[in-house]
Amino acid sequence: MLKIIHTADIHLDSPFRMENLQKAQARKNELRAAFSSLMLWARSEQADIMLIAGDLFDSPHPTPDAVEFVLDHFRKNPACRFVISPGNHDFCAADSVYEKYDFPENVTVFKTSSLTAVHFENIAGYRVNLYGYAFTSPILDHNPFASFSLPKSDEINLLTGHGTLTSEGGRDCPIKPEEIRASGFDYVALGHIHNTPGIQKIGDTYYGYAGSLEPRAFNDRGERGAFLSEIEKKEGVLSCRTSFYRLCKRIYAVESLNLTGLSGEAILDALSSLLRKKGYGSDTLLRLELEGALAPDTELPVGKIEALTDSLFYCEIKDHTTPGYDLQRLRKDPTMKGELVRTLAPLLESEKEEDRLLALRALKYGLSALSGNDVADF
Repeated sequence: MLKIIHTADIHLDSPFRMENLQKAQARKNELRAAFSSLMLWARSEQADIMLIAGDLFDSPHPTPDAVEFVLDHFRKNPACRFVISPGNHDFCAADSVYEKYDFPENVTVFKTSSLTAVHFENIAGYRVNLYGYAFTSPILDHNPFASFSLPKSDEINLLTGHGTLTSEGGRDCPIKPEEIRASGFDYVALGHIHNTPGIQKIGDTYYGYAGSLEPRAFNDRGERGAFLSEIEKKEGVLSCRTSFYRLCKRIYAVESLNLTGLSGEAILDALSSLLRKKGYGSDTLLRLELEGALAPDTELPVGKIEALTDSLFYCEIKDHTTPGYDLQRLRKDPTMKGELVRTLAPLLESEKEEDRLLALRALKYGLSALSGNDVADF
């Protein structure tokens, strides 16, 4: 049985853009830790091959420290063959990491945008043919295996590549599903798309995206990791069992919380309930979208909300709520508060929702300031 680990989109040396610089640095360290976990898992599984389907590094010019970190891990597992297909971020050019550094003998790096192959006579009892290609610039506007087709055989044929599954053209190696079906490959390991639906099958070919190893932004939601595929082939018939393993240190999540009609402790109760229901904790980076019209004369308890989310690794709160004011009462107020409401009245009563929302936010800030409170906004 042949054991393959399929990974991609690791983006080592990637910057993490967060307001908290200390936590941003922690995330950069955790990305390396996730890669170390991947390498340790490969050794513990005694994987025969690791397919790295592009964007191992975040750029073609990573720091020497990051490169040595990767090379050291490759050297520590000489029994595993590492196969790299450079992507649009770490493309293989004359001055790139893949040309400037000497990789260990157990590492194969595809360096041209043409389909090429390496062959191994005996891996787990099989002749294994490893095909791949590289981005040689940020753009690859064609599929290098579009017209390629292998005959049926008892050999195992693998492809690793970076690209986009699409029925249209594009600049990120557009790959049509029917091209995978016609290729004759047993397994096509793809990279580039960070969210994976898992490994699928079309015709006789297993294929799919590994997804990113460690999430880097709020559009990389949920658990991240890599796939282990255990392959056997007899009389030209392939069987493949795939398993997903979480290797990420953190998860990103985005939640919307409607606070319509709520005030005070009811707001905090609603937030507590959401956090409990979802099981978010110290491994979570959460973007919380607060929506709805608050109860009359209610201000968001900013400090208490921040205290409630302290149990998370990081929380980014977006306040889209609109205040619920008793405008008739405020209109009659003889102080500056009433004057503010009367001045904003045309916009507050506008037929345009954009104008009404803008006026409500201005009213929110103005009344807060006139009450002697901080003008706070998430």
